[in-house]
Amino acid sequence: MSTIKVAATALPDVKLDQDQVLAMGRRLLKGKVPFVDQALRVIGNAGVDTRYLVKTPDEILDNPSLTWRNGVYHEAAIDLGTRVMDELLQRSGKRADQIDMIITTSCTGFMIPSVDAYLVNRFRMRSDVKRLPITELGCAAGAMALSRAREYLCAYPDHTVAVIAIELPSLTYRTKDFRMANLVSAALFGDGAAGLLLTNEPGGCRVNQSRTHFFHGTPELMGFDLGVEGFKIILDKSIPKVVKRDFVAPAKAFLAAQPRRYPEQPMQYVLHPGGRKILDTLRDEFGLQESDVAASRQVLARVGNLSSASVYWVLAEKLAQAVRGDGFMAAFGPGFNAEMLSLAFE
Repeated sequence: MSTIKVAATALPDVKLDQDQVLAMGRRLLKGKVPFVDQALRVIGNAGVDTRYLVKTPDEILDNPSLTWRNGVYHEAAIDLGTRVMDELLQRSGKRADQIDMIITTSCTGFMIPSVDAYLVNRFRMRSDVKRLPITELGCAAGAMALSRAREYLCAYPDHTVAVIAIELPSLTYRTKDFRMANLVSAALFGDGAAGLLLTNEPGGCRVNQSRTHFFHGTPELMGFDLGVEGFKIILDKSIPKVVKRDFVAPAKAFLAAQPRRYPEQPMQYVLHPGGRKILDTLRDEFGLQESDVAASRQVLARVGNLSSASVYWVLAEKLAQAVRGDGFMAAFGPGFNAEMLSLAFE
């Protein structure tokens, strides 16, 4: 009976609205690419109203080196992770030495030791705390970390697990990369973090079952190539079509196999806001109402796509609304891969 007791979120300080992004895009692209108007339409139609960054756009653009950006990542990841962990402890009433396992996810920078080591030190967690950093699962990592937390609590029902997702996609933007994938990334992604605290105590949001679905023969759809100029985003435009073709049937089968604990209540959908087209596809193929994807759209509009942290933001939105009923979480990531979980909001 793994249960999400509390959720916490954190954002960096630099706020950027979409008008600023459009103006910056026009300034950077004019005279360099023949499709300025098309690129600006992509940005304008991304469904993002505001986002938050760890540095100002000019600082990021003026410092393209991987060394500088990864240094910023290191510092900001520790800061955001600390803020999330502090809120999780305060809201749950737990002490740091009561955490038995800490799982962290991130794909937008590189640290050894990983960020969890700094959190263990900062909060003086027990020396036997278990650590699981997940670094290469992209946007699906948050959902997958939640699956691993549930499995751990099945084996150790008296334990407590903290799961923290920290993503800084702004530091992966390549200033001289004028491919549409890089521009779409700039249109969608923001920086931020979120976390969950799980136990087997009653109350909260129960995590019932999970399932991974791997899409064979699709490693080229999503990911990063890492070179001297940093992270080169791989983001194929066919992703919504692949989701429609290959994800809907296994997802419906997974849902059909789950017992409905609250059949009188509407299903609560916690869907990764990867972009407007992804949400449109999921809404249409599952026969949902716009209200079913409203929380995902609100998160996308307010903070952008936060990669692995996004589904935690949507979940936090649902918890804040005090919804009741069965739930379904889904997120997609490199591989190409999907992770699904059945939930119960109690």
